[in-house]
Amino acid sequence: MAKNNRSSSRIVKPPEAPKDLSKEDTLYGLSLDPYQKLLRDAIYDRRKEIVFCNACAGSGKTTVSICTAVLMHEYELYDNLVYIVHSVGDAQGYLPGDITQKSSVLFEPLYQALIVAGQNPESVITKESLYNQKYGISYVTAITDTYLRGSNIGSNDDTILIIDEAQNFDEFSLRKTLTRACPGTKVIVIGHDGQIDLANKSRSGFIKCRDHFLSKHDDRVASCDLKINHRGFVSQVADESWD
Repeated sequence: MAKNNRSSSRIVKPPEAPKDLSKEDTLYGLSLDPYQKLLRDAIYDRRKEIVFCNACAGSGKTTVSICTAVLMHEYELYDNLVYIVHSVGDAQGYLPGDITQKSSVLFEPLYQALIVAGQNPESVITKESLYNQKYGISYVTAITDTYLRGSNIGSNDDTILIIDEAQNFDEFSLRKTLTRACPGTKVIVIGHDGQIDLANKSRSGFIKCRDHFLSKHDDRVASCDLKINHRGFVSQVADESWD
């Protein structure tokens, strides 16, 4: 059970967490396809410490991952959610504003998924707001991997770490990010090996990292693929091989 660091002003008792979600066909009103259910169930399984998902475009990988993480937070199984993406080419330095403003364009998938889960991104994403801090309503941290060196993820609380668009992490960046995870942290690594934005696509560490963990044959590791593109004809055909 996660440590209770929530504000004493919270008087609503959280619902009792079910052992698993295998009998549930929906997630915050979303009808899940069979592959999405496998991802949801792997994330919800407390025995799994790291879950990999290689997903086609339009498969809902971020939405399912975020919504499941929010559900686990609501059941008080985890305290915090950390969402990390890689800034390809370190382009943040050329954008106006502070680091949060520079990175916000990269967090749009997170914002959309939180809304699907009935969360207000302005309230639940950690900011300098004294109101958010006082009333303990913020539990999501959205960052890039650029400034992770020397930091810990989940050192004080049970945390879910979601690494999104993992295909755009080179081996060094992905290793740096994963080695920040402390005991009690559940890690979800999601990406699409067909949409690598790196100039040298062979530098992507996503599949290499997944295969390295799977080679350990450890029950704490899970991997699943999402194979159904729900966006429609144009997206489906564009995501196919053009060879």
